[in-house]
Amino acid sequence: MNPKIKTIAILIASTLTLTACNHNNSNETTTKNPPYKNILNHFGNPQALRDYSSDEQNLRFNAFVDNGAWHGHLLPSSPNGYGAFGGIMQVNQEYANYMSDETFDKLQIKDKTTGLLVDLSSAKAEIYSIPGALIQKLKTKYIDVELTLRFATDRTSLSEAKITNKSSQILNLELSWSGELLEYALKQPTRTTEEVTEKYPEYARSLSVADNVIEINFGEMKDNWAIRNDSDAAFLISRSINTLTKINGLSFESKGSVTLQPNTSTSIWSTYSNLHNAKEKKTERKKILNVLAKPESYMQQSIARWNGYLKEVNSNIYASEQEKRIAIKAIETLNANWRSAAGDITQSTVTPSVTARWFSGDLTWPWDSWKQAYAMAHFNPDIAMDNIRTVFQNQIQEDDVIRPQDKGYILDVITYTKPVSRGGAGSENWNERNTKPSLAAWSVMEVYNALKTQHNRPDDAQKWIDEMYPKLVAYHDWWLRNRDHNNNGVPEYGAAVDPAHNTDDGYMYVNVKTKADLTTLTDIAGHAAATPINDRDGWYKVIGLQNYNTVLDSIPYEEIEIGAKDAAGWESGMDNAARFGFISQEQLQDYANINSLSLKDAQKDWEVRFAENRATDNTLLGFSMLQESVDQASYMYSDNNYLSEMASLVSIGTEGKERGDEFKNGAESIKAYINKCMFDSSTNFYYDIKLNVKSDGTTPEPLNGCAGEPIVKRGRGPEGWGPLFNKVATQEIAEKVIDTMLNADEFNTSKKYPAQGISFPTASQTNPAYDPNIYWRGRVWLDQFYFAVKSLEYYGHSSEAKQMVQQLFENAQGMNSDLPIQENYNPETGEVQGASNFSWSSAHLYMLYRDFAGK
Repeated sequence: MNPKIKTIAILIASTLTLTACNHNNSNETTTKNPPYKNILNHFGNPQALRDYSSDEQNLRFNAFVDNGAWHGHLLPSSPNGYGAFGGIMQVNQEYANYMSDETFDKLQIKDKTTGLLVDLSSAKAEIYSIPGALIQKLKTKYIDVELTLRFATDRTSLSEAKITNKSSQILNLELSWSGELLEYALKQPTRTTEEVTEKYPEYARSLSVADNVIEINFGEMKDNWAIRNDSDAAFLISRSINTLTKINGLSFESKGSVTLQPNTSTSIWSTYSNLHNAKEKKTERKKILNVLAKPESYMQQSIARWNGYLKEVNSNIYASEQEKRIAIKAIETLNANWRSAAGDITQSTVTPSVTARWFSGDLTWPWDSWKQAYAMAHFNPDIAMDNIRTVFQNQIQEDDVIRPQDKGYILDVITYTKPVSRGGAGSENWNERNTKPSLAAWSVMEVYNALKTQHNRPDDAQKWIDEMYPKLVAYHDWWLRNRDHNNNGVPEYGAAVDPAHNTDDGYMYVNVKTKADLTTLTDIAGHAAATPINDRDGWYKVIGLQNYNTVLDSIPYEEIEIGAKDAAGWESGMDNAARFGFISQEQLQDYANINSLSLKDAQKDWEVRFAENRATDNTLLGFSMLQESVDQASYMYSDNNYLSEMASLVSIGTEGKERGDEFKNGAESIKAYINKCMFDSSTNFYYDIKLNVKSDGTTPEPLNGCAGEPIVKRGRGPEGWGPLFNKVATQEIAEKVIDTMLNADEFNTSKKYPAQGISFPTASQTNPAYDPNIYWRGRVWLDQFYFAVKSLEYYGHSSEAKQMVQQLFENAQGMNSDLPIQENYNPETGEVQGASNFSWSSAHLYMLYRDFAGK
């Protein structure tokens, strides 16, 4: 043996020292140390497939995902993981789970001459993320290893291991990669951990190797609310050098070799591909070969794409570094939630959150998508368009096999596969019980304007608006046909015809818990109007709207379950808001006591009523909540205005082009109605109004042109500034509403709690149902926050708006650290709540950056 080589090898093995990882150094802005490091925390070491945070709703670690891919990677959280981009998260159709811990596919280096191992765990390490990449810089005495991971395709990530020989001697190195699939299925603080083979025996994971490719296979998994997977799904690992791989159960070890001349470097490339089925595997294998043939070009494509995103952020020269970091965090989050076409979804989409238990896969909601696309139009317009296309992909046509009466309807949630009822492979999350508010045209128009002016793509802008306009018109018409019970042009929120709402013969039903005997209620259509529910003591299924109203009017009850009410709340996007009668039993009792009411009379004030909507031939179209909502009325005002504008812009021959004046007139009519009927001068706020409907379901002539009175008793919520955000309010009325909004005892919680508060909770502090920890009855949602500050700006209160935005940026937990952007926030403490890495929060933060940063 050459004594110099032996000496070098011994030094490599014995003299390396560990230095602390630079995990949170986020202020470096020099060329040597790139800016925007560790904006999101991508470190972690999962211990189970379903390794959840303490709330049991979010994956514990935030994997780096990009480019529409269906998997992600983590940076190592300990020296044991140095040399690996492990912690691999898989997105399996409707759910995300971890496949491995931090040591998966860990690189190890051994001097073949001496047999001594280069201990990367003792390297001087700098480990961090930047927008678009994960990076590890590992320095030893004579060998440096720099690892970089980016996404090359919408299924494949690409890792470069650049190995540098800093010595003056030739080194013959053995390289090895090893890894093992996670043993445990579930890790939660409150549950017993089980092995995967016990919890999910049908998952049947296995490893094999062929043609220098490691292939991980999985058994078919369905109907468990945790994993959905087809039997031909696979995860592939490929290398740029030939390796010899040994499989041992659920673990592997691959070995290869390189020779390094003195003071030279070489790069070894690895790809990781998460594939849903054999068809994808066949297609992606060809792409992988191309990636490994010219990996540098794919890395450069990723760099160029992210430079484009950052250029958009940095174009605001007046924004602070803090504000820019928030904007970049928003972009990183939205791009991580972007899923490329898969299954029954034929184009890309954006989901609410890749890390949230119920919001992952390619689950797509309209309410979220309108907002996501509005923001992404400015930095990723093609994905913005695809996200909207995904929502409209299943727009109901007049020959629909399930609901032909709903022509133009947009489904609430679409998924990787359609339900069996629609000819798909089945889905656990698909929902067509309701739609979402009318913000579609608002979003489509923003994409159009961004394409035309910002991105200089006028031809694409024209094609886009020509494509979307007929679909928007059909959706608009559906609202007026199927959700406008009194035909006054102001639709209500409601529920579709669905087994969760009505019987097969079209009668709405509810479930009631009561000590009264309900079997005496009048029979409906040949079957009992109220029947005991098996295995639910004291519960009855009550059929028919008349019987439902009888229960509300005269029968004491303890609890009531109203499927149509749940759907109507979802349809509003404000699921359990106070205005829809949602209030805790304790709060309801307090309301009764304060107003000297019996509990029964208090229930009457809070429970909502419904009406059937029917076509001229008596076909049941669905159910309307018997209240006109001021936010939806305001959205419809804007919808009419946008459609009128689009009618003048779309190409000649586009269906519906001649309807521009009709839409313009509709807007003016709704505007007058909102200001006349939905504003309450005694409390200086806008409210939903309760429709006057007779017991037989017919509507009397409107009183003074209004279908009912404002529902003041259920308190104030963000729907009350809907007319300001949509520019419906007069200046005089707006000033009164703004006074209420800025009142520290109403919505201005950042004034009341200046050290940590965030303004504009989803219920006023004076609302009987207010609770800072309840979803839509107190928490701050950033869409409603955005609507609020834009309302202030539109009506001449820009300084107050800017102040509110700055307080949000300062007080929202994690906003200025590496914590993820959250679904919602506590208005009094700023604490994070709900889903992590939430898309529409990110979208509105990006909008706030564009509209307020540096101003």
